[in-house]
Amino acid sequence: MENKIGLNIHSGRIDGDLKLLKRDLETIQQAGADVAEIPVHGVDAIVNGHLRKSRTQKVRNILRDFDLEYTVHAPDRLNLVDFEYPEIQRKVFAASIRFAAEIGAKILVYHQGRLKTNGQGVTEDEAREIEIDELTDLGHLAEQEGVTICVENIHSGLVHLVKMIKAVGEDSVKICSDFAHSYINACTLGYDFLRPIQMAKPFIRHVHVNDNFGKGKPESAPPYIEAMPMGIGDLHLPVGWGTIPYKEVFEAMTGYSGIYILELQERFVEDGPAMLKEALGDLRELIAQAQSEKKEA
Repeated sequence: MENKIGLNIHSGRIDGDLKLLKRDLETIQQAGADVAEIPVHGVDAIVNGHLRKSRTQKVRNILRDFDLEYTVHAPDRLNLVDFEYPEIQRKVFAASIRFAAEIGAKILVYHQGRLKTNGQGVTEDEAREIEIDELTDLGHLAEQEGVTICVENIHSGLVHLVKMIKAVGEDSVKICSDFAHSYINACTLGYDFLRPIQMAKPFIRHVHVNDNFGKGKPESAPPYIEAMPMGIGDLHLPVGWGTIPYKEVFEAMTGYSGIYILELQERFVEDGPAMLKEALGDLRELIAQAQSEKKEA
């Protein structure tokens, strides 16, 4: 079965402007994508933890005009172990789940939480236990709404994330594997890049792909106009532009039946459907080639 391939809508690019949302969806459809990933925070659908029903309806009406499937990305600042406003974190998470259900999306991506200085003496282990408990409860809501929460690796490796997902133990809480984040972590810390992907594969329900050179940190980098010439950080380049060994990655992912979201930096969307069509085509070809060779081996 051929994997469905999608593109992300950049939250900062549309910045609440539904006309820009529609324009980007037109570009994504023209490029030949199967799926678009919608940032709930990019469409102004949540205010102070409450889902705006009328706004969500407007977004849903726009999405229905396109022959695309949809996934949802939760707000980047959503963090179940940020203890400054813990109650609002839970409310925003629940509202994001409901937004996904309202637009017919089956996947909600959540950036793995990171303990901040407002933890007031909470240890990393205690924070992780809190996140596990919260994800368990939110997983029950997600199951009721027909949504799978996919926790994205960004602040730690896939091995750690697998342990957390096992501890949650809910079918509605799985992994979104971002190979670009994994590659930077592996290069920075000096561990094997491919082995954790193979170990995490049974728990992966969603995937983000893009390219980089393994330098810096996934969550921080210089301004893009400085980072791109130096090849530093999570650059969100088209696959093949960087040094991630994607042929080996896709061989390891043979049998994965979920979606691959090509998560590109916003400037590449501005280059229009021709550039995106090329990037999607290159990705499809690489996946097909790698999996064909894996089956023949």
